[in-house]
Amino acid sequence: MLQFLADNIDQLDLALDQLAVAERNFDSFALMLIDNVVELTLHRYVQDKAGENEMWGRLGKPKHDPKIIERALGQSFDAKIKASCKLGLINESACESILNLHSFRNTAYHKGLRHEKILHSLAIFYFRNACDLLKAYEPNWWSFSSKDKISYRALKYIGKHNIHNHVEIFKVAYARLDDVAASMSENLVADLSADMKETIDSIDDAISFLANDSPEKRSRDNVIVDSQAWPFGFTEEARKFAKNNGYSVSHVGPYIEWLAKNYDWPIKKDPIPSWRSRLVKLSKENDYHKALKRYCDFMHQTEDIRSQLTEAAAQLDAYIQQQIDFARGK
Repeated sequence: MLQFLADNIDQLDLALDQLAVAERNFDSFALMLIDNVVELTLHRYVQDKAGENEMWGRLGKPKHDPKIIERALGQSFDAKIKASCKLGLINESACESILNLHSFRNTAYHKGLRHEKILHSLAIFYFRNACDLLKAYEPNWWSFSSKDKISYRALKYIGKHNIHNHVEIFKVAYARLDDVAASMSENLVADLSADMKETIDSIDDAISFLANDSPEKRSRDNVIVDSQAWPFGFTEEARKFAKNNGYSVSHVGPYIEWLAKNYDWPIKKDPIPSWRSRLVKLSKENDYHKALKRYCDFMHQTEDIRSQLTEAAAQLDAYIQQQIDFARGK
């Protein structure tokens, strides 16, 4: 156990070195180190609870819900963090923040997304959540071996181990790590707000482009509906809707127009005003957990329409360039 906890401190201290550089690639590496510490700690916590179940099971009844424990012992990060919340290790706000922060790590690592304008503040916030998690985690028992090799990074925080005061030493170590992270320059709310504003502005420009520069000018509300209608029109759900409502699909153009007029679209009008209202609320938020939730909720809830509008704008731009080349005789 001592080796496990010391290794966590080693990784967090290495993450601090990366965060101190304040450069995207180093921030990305720090985020992965932090996420690894969090996942390993959550898994160890669930293992402890599984051990308690085994012991209590001998007395006739498990202490914790076996289904929750079984799911959390698998590969799912979500199951681990949700189990830890239900079992009392962390509160719901921290649980949701860690889930969102883990998702940034996933998109950075698996999809190559940079998140460069918000990554530094996100990584520091994740670091401080990791420290809170470690402070809350209390092993069922302490153990150490003569084979343990405590790194110099960890020794900076815990010194030579003493069997009589492990709990105090490690809590002080986590507090010191947290203090260093707290001293680093970041502004999570401002960074999230700036990134959200840039996202909204880009979609606002795309809507204006589609409304004003298409072969036939359209209202912004029509742009919103049309951008949903074209990709949706080629789905099985759209064909079933048309059939159930007595429309026989023959030509694409009239079919999409019919869908645009008759389908109950998730978004029926220009969303930019309501998005900007959400931005104002985010920019005024003082609670980092709530601010991150507002930002992530917005990004998740608007992902489809943003993608549809961006694709429609790209197609229109390609069409215009094609017409320009044609006029030039290319």
